[in-house]
Amino acid sequence: MIYAIVGGIIVLIILICVIIVLVYKNKYNFLYIKVKEADNNLDILLQKKEEILLKIVPILEDAKIKDIPEVIKLKSKRINHHELYQELMDMTNEILKLIDDYEDNLDFKKLDSLVDKLNENENDLRAALKYYNDNGEEIIYLSHKFPTNLIKTFSHYQDIETYKIEKREPFEILKH
Repeated sequence: MIYAIVGGIIVLIILICVIIVLVYKNKYNFLYIKVKEADNNLDILLQKKEEILLKIVPILEDAKIKDIPEVIKLKSKRINHHELYQELMDMTNEILKLIDDYEDNLDFKKLDSLVDKLNENENDLRAALKYYNDNGEEIIYLSHKFPTNLIKTFSHYQDIETYKIEKREPFEILKH
C-alpha cells in the first residue's frame, strides 16, 4: 500500500514537471511568434521609410542643395534590420536637417505630403519597435530565471537583440 502511495506521488510530481515544461515552452513559442510578426512589420515599415526618403532626395536635388546624403537601396547591402533601422534614422535626421536649413529654396507642394508620410511612418515604426522590444525583453527575462533557462537551453532558443529606440531631433518644418 505504501509503495502505491509513493508511486502515485512520484507520478504526480513527474506530471507536474511535464506540465510546467509544456506551459513555459508554449510561452516561449508564443513570444517568438510575436517577435517574428513584429520583425515582419518592421521590414515593411523600414522599406516604406526608404522609399519615402528616395522620393525626397530628387526634390532636394532640384533645389540645388549640396551635401545630400546618399540614399541608396539599403536592402541590397544585405544588412540586418538593426543596422538598416540605424542607417535610415541617420539619413532621416540628415534630410530633415537639410529641409530645415534650406526651407526657402524648396518646393513644399511636393515635400509637405512626403514629410507627413515620413512622420506617420516614424510613429508606426516606433510602435512596432516597442512591440518587438517588449516581447524580446520578455524572452530575455525568461531566459535568465529558473526553470525557463533550462527549457531555453534544451529547446535551443536564442536570445533576441532588442532595438535602441532613438528620439528624432525635432525639426521645425513650416507648412507653406
